[in-house]
Formats: sequence, structure tokens, C-alpha cells
Amino acid sequence: MKDPAKISPRKADMPQQRDAERWLAAIVESSDDAIIGKSLDGIITSWNAGAQRIFGYAADEAIGKPITILIPQELWHEEAEILKRLRKGERVDHYETTRLHKDGNSIVVSLTISPIRDSSGTIAGISKISRDVTEHRRLLASEQHARAEMLAERKFRELIEHAPDAILQVDTSGTILIANRTAELTFGYSLDELIGMQVDELVPEALRGEHAAHRKTFEAAGVSRPMGLGLDLRARRKDGSEVPVEISLSPAQTENGICVTAVIRDVTERKRAEQQIESLKKSYLAELEARHREAERLNQLKSEFIASVSHELRTPLHTIIGFAELLDEPETGPLNEKQKRFLHHIHTDSDHLLSLINDVLDLSRIEAGGLTVRTEGLLLPTVVSEAVSAIRPNAESKRISIREGQIPSVHVLADALRVRQIFYNLLSNGVKFTDPGGEVHVSAVQDGDRVEITVSDTGMGIPALECERIFDKFYQVGYTTAGVRQGTGLGLTICKQLVEMQGGKIWVDSEPGHGSRFHFTLPVLRDVTGITDRL
Repeated sequence: MKDPAKISPRKADMPQQRDAERWLAAIVESSDDAIIGKSLDGIITSWNAGAQRIFGYAADEAIGKPITILIPQELWHEEAEILKRLRKGERVDHYETTRLHKDGNSIVVSLTISPIRDSSGTIAGISKISRDVTEHRRLLASEQHARAEMLAERKFRELIEHAPDAILQVDTSGTILIANRTAELTFGYSLDELIGMQVDELVPEALRGEHAAHRKTFEAAGVSRPMGLGLDLRARRKDGSEVPVEISLSPAQTENGICVTAVIRDVTERKRAEQQIESLKKSYLAELEARHREAERLNQLKSEFIASVSHELRTPLHTIIGFAELLDEPETGPLNEKQKRFLHHIHTDSDHLLSLINDVLDLSRIEAGGLTVRTEGLLLPTVVSEAVSAIRPNAESKRISIREGQIPSVHVLADALRVRQIFYNLLSNGVKFTDPGGEVHVSAVQDGDRVEITVSDTGMGIPALECERIFDKFYQVGYTTAGVRQGTGLGLTICKQLVEMQGGKIWVDSEPGHGSRFHFTLPVLRDVTGITDRL
């Protein structure tokens, strides 16, 4: 028998090595994880029971097959990248991805992949450990969802608790199930007192009887809506006091049946502010009305004063004009050229001053309500011819032609004196603002029961912005062709007032350098029986 000490150590270790290999194989086979070996070109070389449990393939079905039988086609590029890293000697740890079961279902796995080296250190294969984390993922997702729901519920509760309005949830019997912090402050009850209380107790006693019926009607309708539109709703507090409120109701199906959520807003401050605003408004309106009456009274006094002063001024002016005309008569004796020139200035300026006073007097009488129109049937061509004839001498002195266009032979219902005044103002303005050699033209056209009369000129024209204000009192447009301002700026204002008093309207269209066209309308008289044509 040989000495055990002389037995070769290599031969003595072989049984232990085989035992270790069998033990390692047993560990691999009994692992819950899939432990798979594969070649560097991706061919499966080993397959344990865990791999069969996770992927469904038996060892003889998997060994020799490409690893891509476990990989969705859209992830083949992923496997190629992993193989590149392993060939370089790198290791992949806990890489989560998707793999395929034999039945075609997807599995979420966590992979740990290592290169296998031979005795010389050369990479000869690949070891892959796959752990099925599908259920873990599902549980994790479920846990995250539960946490999210808890967080949302907490935030929702915080939102309700900190809402500026009182919020109550009431069941079909009228019992309060939920109440927030604002409800405690609004009604004066603690949360413990509110929960389980009948909501009818928060209604003023006089209205409790009908409130239950209103609740039933609302529950049957099942539609969210504001409560008591247009009504002055009030709620009762614990101390018996009442507060004005606005209420919105929303029904909801719960596990306990239909419940109604009521959002109740205390509008005490708003009502108080509304009352203050209403009180101030009434006060301001009363003051405004008083000031308006005072302004009308003062305006009336002003108009009466101007009318009185104008009348007093006209009397001496008529005397001056009369004596100037007498002095100019041959019977009074001869005058030298200087005296004649002075007399002409007196007469001209007196006429101009009288015209200005007449404008002021007419406007003051209109504003004071003391001027009336007496309408009658007037033949329009006659009216126009008389007006043109009156202004022609003035036009010819400036070498301006004035002519009549087509005038329809109709009768207008107007005041003869006031129509003459309107024409005189418009024609005078045309002459005043037209250069020598220009033209002033009058035309008219009938439009149903109205006739539109146009006085146009070839003068300097009016800017668009000034056209909007041209009929305002005392507003004067630019300068005359002589380079000066003339008149009071009341002529067009008076024209507008007179036209409107006779049932018409007046407007202008113009532009600088292209003259102006003043239009005004007068009503046409249909029945002309017994009418005498005259001005």
C-alpha cells in the first residue's frame, strides 16, 4: 500500500473538484433566476431550470438556438451593443429590459451579463443571469399609483380645507357628511357638530318647511346649478344670526347613493359694498341732477342776458346806419371824397356789427327756446333764385361766379325767413373762402319725401378733423382768402339748429384744395293745394 503522503496532490484533489463542480451545477439548476450561457456569436450554450420557468422553453428547445428567440425584434440592436461591450471584457449589471416568453407575452427582466474567460484569459463565452421583475414592476407601479392617489387625496382635502367658501356634502336624508374649515367659521359650529347635523338647521326657521321639498326636487333633477337665482338667500348661524349667501349645488353618485355638494359663499362684505355703492350712486345722481338744473338755469339766464344786450345794441346801430344813409343822400349836401370814404367805413362796419349781433341774438333765442319756426309750402326754385340773387353782388365784387344747377320743382315745408338765413350763411361762406375767379354752385335733388340741397364752392377746402367740429359754437375754420378771420363762428351753428328745427339735417364733405360741399335736407310738401309760391 502506498504512502498517502506520496500520492500526487493533483490526483488527491480530483474528487473534491468534481464534488465542487456538481455542487455548483446543483446551485445553478436550483436558482430562481434564469442562468444562461451563450457563445460570443449569440448562440445559447447552457439553460437552467430557472430559464425554463421564466421563458417557457425546455433546455433541448433553447440550447443551440440564437439568443434572439428571447428578444423582441425592435430590441435586437440593443443585444448587438451588449455583445460589443462583452467582447471588450466589460460587464453589464442590473440592466432592465423587455424579453419574450415562449407564448409571445412580454416579460420585464433585470440582466446581469459577464464575459467567460478560459484558462488563458481569453473571452470564450458569455454568462447571463435574468431575473423576472414583471411582478415587481407591477407592484411598484401599483404602489406608486397608490401613493399618487393618497397624495392627490391629501391635496384635495387640503384644497377643500383652505377653500374660501364653505363646502358641505349632504346625503338624501339631509344629513351633513363632510364639512370644511370655512364651514365652521361661516356657521359658528365645530366640525364635530356639523358632521351628522341636518342641513335644514342652517336654513332660517321661516324657510325650513319648504327647504326639504327643494332638496328633493334638486336631487330628482340631478343637474348642477346655482341655487335661488335672483333671490336674497340667507343662512342661519349657531348664534341665531343670519348672513347673506350664494349657493351652488352639485349632485354626485357615491357608494352611499346620491350626495349633494353645496358650495356656500358668505357675501356679507359684498352686499355691504353694493349698498354703499348704491347709496353713493344715488347721492351723486341727485347732486348731478341738481347741478344740471343749475347749469340749465344759468344757461337760460345767459341766453336771456345776451338776447337783451343784443337787442339793446341793435337799436343804436340801426340809428347809426340810418343816419349814415341820410348823410349819403344828395339832399344833405355835397361831401368831399374823404368824407365819403369815412361814411362808407361807418356804413360797412355798422352792417358787419349788426350781422354779428343778429347771429348772437339768434343763437341765444334758439338756446333759450324763444325762437320758433313757422313752416309753410315754399317753391324750391324760387327760394334758391332769391338767395342767389341776394348774394350775387358780393360774389361779383370778388370776381366769383355764382350759379344755380338743376333744382327740382317741388314745394318744401319750411320757414321762409329761416331758409333765407340758411342760404345766406352757406353762400356767404362759399364766397368768403373762395379765391377770385372761383365758383359757388347751388343744386338740389329729391329723394322721396326729402329734398337734398347742396351748396358747393371751389375754395380752399376743410381738413377732415375740422369737418367734425365745424358746426360747433364759435368754431372757425382757418382764414378767409384775405388772410383774416371774420365773423363769430356762429353762422354754421345757427344753420344746423335751423335745419334741424325744420325737420332736416346738415353735413359737409370737403378736403383741402378741393373745395367744400355743404348738404342739408328739407321735407317735401306733398299736398300743395292752395299754396302761393313765395319767399
